[in-house]
Amino acid sequence: MKKFKQFEKIYFPEFVEEVFNATRSLYLSLPSIDEEMAETLIQAKRQNPDLAIYVVIDNSEESIRNGFGDIEGIDKLLQNNIQIFQSEGNLISFIISDQVGYFIFPHSRIFLDKAKGTNAFRIDPGSIYLLKEYFFSHKTDRGRTDNAGLFADAFHHFEVALNELENNTQDQPAVLEFDLKKHEDIKHRLELNPPHPPDLQRQINVYTAKIQFVELKFYGGNLEDRIIQLPKEAIPIKSEELRELLQTRMKMFQDIKNCNEYKEFENLKKEVKMLRNKYLIPITCRPGKSIILIEYKNQFIKELNHLKDKVKNLNTRLLTMLEEGRLNAIDLLKEELMFFFTNYEPEDLKDINSPHVKAKMLDLIINKIVANVKFPPVKEIIDEMSLKEWFYDLTWNDFRDYELIRELEKRQIMNSDDIEHIVRIRGAYEIKK
Repeated sequence: MKKFKQFEKIYFPEFVEEVFNATRSLYLSLPSIDEEMAETLIQAKRQNPDLAIYVVIDNSEESIRNGFGDIEGIDKLLQNNIQIFQSEGNLISFIISDQVGYFIFPHSRIFLDKAKGTNAFRIDPGSIYLLKEYFFSHKTDRGRTDNAGLFADAFHHFEVALNELENNTQDQPAVLEFDLKKHEDIKHRLELNPPHPPDLQRQINVYTAKIQFVELKFYGGNLEDRIIQLPKEAIPIKSEELRELLQTRMKMFQDIKNCNEYKEFENLKKEVKMLRNKYLIPITCRPGKSIILIEYKNQFIKELNHLKDKVKNLNTRLLTMLEEGRLNAIDLLKEELMFFFTNYEPEDLKDINSPHVKAKMLDLIINKIVANVKFPPVKEIIDEMSLKEWFYDLTWNDFRDYELIRELEKRQIMNSDDIEHIVRIRGAYEIKK
């Protein structure tokens, strides 16, 4: 039998031991419950079907967000018919295995794999009775209690506990003299890197769990506006008229709007815009950034990835279309130059009498111009077409930005009470600094 100890370290391995020690009943009260703990209870019930297991938690979003359990743990208990109850805001945590019970002082994420200190206090029989009556009287039927026997058991409990303390032979006492040197060292480190006030940090954590900044950029969405750029040195004559003509009429892709691939691309841009409008809340004081509600983030990413697949698929098809457009643009450029030089003969050709020689020389001039035109490689255009996103958590500096905080309020992302609370705490903290 395990030795009686009034003060204990109960972390996950000890929790498992207490659960499997139960032969008749197991009572558990915690802020919430995680998947590993739930699995332990399920296995204990499978091993001993007659074991009565009762679990009470604070059935709230806050308990899970604060790291005291997870939805999967609760779902596992429900799916395996483990009796689970709720007590709103309950902070009393305990485990009672048959008639042995402990008050537990859980960490966030409850039981750490490696014990760091005493976190449990053994409960006397009288308090065990009171806890069962308070939390589980509607599920247990014990009849009228034997007060005399209960008091006798409680007296024996304290007698053993006192005897344990009197005979405590630990090499290292549980409580030591205050270490002033350590205290000064901690104070120095905090002065170098001050902690955020707990209330403000909690507020930041609350909103970090609810919202994020996001940037969504769509690269390469202006194909129809790409114009062939003709550098001045590429034209062998000083003709502003020619430059103006080419700049006005010559685009990289002449008939792109009638191509099926381009129509699909335009539809894709509309889908990107619809995605923005559906999930993102633009923030004017942070150009390029928007706010997304975390509860919609997974669905946003799912739809975004679907659009990315469309971009990837369309890029392959656009490559052929754009290459054909580039070649057609080169042919058109030659035609425009031929038309222009036919009507405005270059100086180099005016003294040439032979039409055959003139034609060859004009062909050389046109080819030289075309060779010097900077056509952007189609592969580079395709590579630029992409959807990219970046997510950012809100930080301490964001909560110091009055303009941002007010915009979050204006767009009903934060409520006015939280705004005033944050501003008040932030002001007090900055005065203190």
